Amino acid sequence: MITTPKPLTFNQFLDFAAGNELNEYELVAGRLVLMPEKCELDEEILEFLSFMFELAYRKRKLKYSVRKRNALQINERQSRRPDIAIIQRPQFYPDDQPRMGIQTQPFMIVEIASSNWSTDLIDKQEEYLVLGVPEYWIIDYRGQIPAKYCLRGKGKKAIVLTLENREYQRSEYLEGETIQCLTFPDLTLTVDQVLAADAEDVV
Repeated sequence: MITTPKPLTFNQFLDFAAGNELNEYELVAGRLVLMPEKCELDEEILEFLSFMFELAYRKRKLKYSVRKRNALQINERQSRRPDIAIIQRPQFYPDDQPRMGIQTQPFMIVEIASSNWSTDLIDKQEEYLVLGVPEYWIIDYRGQIPAKYCLRGKGKKAIVLTLENREYQRSEYLEGETIQCLTFPDLTLTVDQVLAADAEDVV
């Protein structure tokens, strides 16, 4: 965590991030927190899911947009960089001032669990719940989340949280199973396809 003279606001954080392209930070209680470096498989899964989601919303002619690790405003002093956020496509007008980051409620968020899996599972879940994000996926492709935090034991899986009555209902999908997607009900993806990150098998 980088210490600054005083806690940063979201706008100040965006100004800082604009000058630090080589590193990605999140804003936690006004303080800068460096995100862990992603490995190759993280990136492959990120690109695979982004591609599949884009196909899904284009097929349904939805005015959505896929954002990858953009700064998402949680509150005035809190910002996360979800691996994937599905948002309403912005309307652009000639005299608009450019807006940085994501300042609207995403339809869906995906986090690819890495060494900071506990942040994805606990902290971010609470924050995305407060934002009212209807659907939140955590892809545990390493099977590293301990069994005590799992409904179906430790192992490679997709955790899907869907918002019902202001609470997240949790489902876990294991290898060989098809993930149910609230945002794109006709999207058919198995856990195996996500872990392989190979679009040739599904297009």
